[in-house]
Amino acid sequence: MSRGEYIYGIIREHRPRRFGFTGIGGAAVYTINHDHVAAVVSDTELTEIEPTRQNVRAYTAVQEEVLMQYTLLPMGFGMVSAGQQEVSGLLENNHQGLAAELRRLAGKIEVELKVFWEHEAVIREIQSQSPELSRLKAGLDAATSPDEARMLLIEAGRLVDRIVQDWKTRYAKQVYAILRELSYGAKVNNPHGIKNLLNASFLIDRPQEVEFRAQVFRLDARFQGKMNFKYAGPLPPYHFVSLKLEPMLA
Repeated sequence: MSRGEYIYGIIREHRPRRFGFTGIGGAAVYTINHDHVAAVVSDTELTEIEPTRQNVRAYTAVQEEVLMQYTLLPMGFGMVSAGQQEVSGLLENNHQGLAAELRRLAGKIEVELKVFWEHEAVIREIQSQSPELSRLKAGLDAATSPDEARMLLIEAGRLVDRIVQDWKTRYAKQVYAILRELSYGAKVNNPHGIKNLLNASFLIDRPQEVEFRAQVFRLDARFQGKMNFKYAGPLPPYHFVSLKLEPMLA
């Protein structure tokens, strides 16, 4: 079986390197270089990598290790080439764009913030601000048929949704605006479940992460009891790489 290369990402490095950690399948991680641009790879005999927990963990671990030493243009999970020659072709055919993107993102990382609403806090808000909840509770207690009860539950769901949408406007957008001022770039991503008020990525300087994280903690404390904050970083700049790769050279 022919040997291929699993590609984790692209870095700026003019010398071939072998890293002291392993990648998917326990294979050694090293670079394939072209001029001052290099692909971080490991050998594989597979043409397709299954997204098992073990494989995803290995892929993520390699990117985290590399990110500690380099600016990294990450490749999405499952990027497998036919071999070293094909990887060299990819680097050669895209050298100018890759080098420019590495310069643009030099020293920068991505951090991610997800903000979720608290169920009990929403109920308290409804109880304190709206007489509708009492009416709905009374209606459910007095419901004479399953259809009537179902309609009242649907109405209750709409009431919760109105509160959540209000929180998204009043609180989540405020959090996003404050953190966007501390970043070079910010993007709102698709919601992560029905309780997700905000799912956003921010591009920041690596040394700035301490200050950025501290601001996130302050916001978390400010809205404690209403919303839960989930912070992740540092990450490769997945959402901020603006480069379309040309096909690999034969």
